[in-house]
Amino acid sequence: MGSQFLDLLLVDPALLQARIRGDIPDLADAIYRAADAPDERLRPAFEVMARGTFVFLPKGVEHPEGAMYGRAVEVLLSTLARRKWCLEYYPDESEYPLWELSYRRCDGEWLDLPASESGIPAIAWRSPETCRSLSGSIAHALSSRRFNERYSPEATLREAKDALEEGSSSGHGLFTIFQG
Repeated sequence: MGSQFLDLLLVDPALLQARIRGDIPDLADAIYRAADAPDERLRPAFEVMARGTFVFLPKGVEHPEGAMYGRAVEVLLSTLARRKWCLEYYPDESEYPLWELSYRRCDGEWLDLPASESGIPAIAWRSPETCRSLSGSIAHALSSRRFNERYSPEATLREAKDALEEGSSSGHGLFTIFQG
């Protein structure tokens, strides 16, 4: 039994939407001029976004370059993030709040990415309402001690609760990146 990693990122969804729908025509050049430029193999994904054609890619179904697109969106999220948390835990269906945070379907259809054969990374957006609900579920689990420390350590639950509260109160929600 090995632990897994879930990144939570506080990003204004409008900023990400603008980049993936082509509102920034020199996106690829801007990304690669940065001091910490991403892997050059991701350039075609950024060029597709800059042309405004990313939105026409098949959503949620396997695509031969799905991992490249997922990694490109991961780069965008990392560069736009105002805050980032990394949770380490063991996913188990009986640990409802963390399971939902990791595996629930994306709350924004605009972010349904093409899938990769590996399934990694799995990127989703959790709305402010979802963040509020999951934060409440975690608070209840913590107060009632109804969680399995082996799967969901208390420190991880507290960190997730804090992140979810910030995602809710910011009005932006949170983006999740499950690395598996």
